[in-house]
Amino acid sequence: MQKSNVTVFLEVFNEEARIESCLKNFSWAEELIVFDKHSTDRTREIAEKYATQVVTVPFTQASENIVQNYSTHGTCEWVLFPTASTLIHPRLAEEITKLTSDSGFEYDVIGMPYGIYSLGIRSRKSPWMAVRKYTLIRKSALKLSTKLHHEIGYNSDKIYDMPFLDEDELLYHCTNRDADDFINRTIRYTRYEAEHDESIDRNQALRRSFIDVLKSIFTVVFRRRTLLLGWDGVGLALAYICYFMLKFIYVWDRHHVNGNTVYPELRKKLDDLWDQTNAG
Repeated sequence: MQKSNVTVFLEVFNEEARIESCLKNFSWAEELIVFDKHSTDRTREIAEKYATQVVTVPFTQASENIVQNYSTHGTCEWVLFPTASTLIHPRLAEEITKLTSDSGFEYDVIGMPYGIYSLGIRSRKSPWMAVRKYTLIRKSALKLSTKLHHEIGYNSDKIYDMPFLDEDELLYHCTNRDADDFINRTIRYTRYEAEHDESIDRNQALRRSFIDVLKSIFTVVFRRRTLLLGWDGVGLALAYICYFMLKFIYVWDRHHVNGNTVYPELRKKLDDLWDQTNAG
């Protein structure tokens, strides 16, 4: 396959189970740069077989390393930011190569036909469903953020929505392998979001988080009508709502006096009373 005018940036930590497939899927890129967050498994070893460059960076929960380091790596006009859970159909990659190699192509952002799997299910009724993914961006239009799930953005209105080639010729995102994977990721992500919430006012933070819970319910019941998928729909709906409920709990916990303060004080009080009782 012809090389493209694209640098692919991939940030990973302990992804030996799926990074090889991901890297094979993006071998068409002119440059494939992996930021490895001090993986302790075979991630780096595998990455070195396929990547143009493997860069060791500090461990972070989000994608701060891409934000901080991408500008000093890569020479291509276009940049693409997959994750280790991303795959791409060869025909879609061919079309991307044509577009990004065309000197007359006037757009700054390419919306790629998208297929997202969550908990093994891909459906238009899934609350995670999205039609296109906008992470293929001309470097001059790139806008990055350290906000979790919103790291990749752009500052241009020249957006090209690629037509759908065929039902399966997509950019794929395969997330939440099973219930354990979903729960572990949800705990990690929602805790991180709560810890990095910029709200100073307690009521503002709680109000915003609670509204997100209500929006998630609206999404699964009315917008996506997820429950029409039967028991699969019930599972997806509850998982989706669970994410925002747990985020609210972490935000609430951050803004109130919890057991980390209350319980030591209570133990000390009772210890002192028992010391007095035993001394008497």
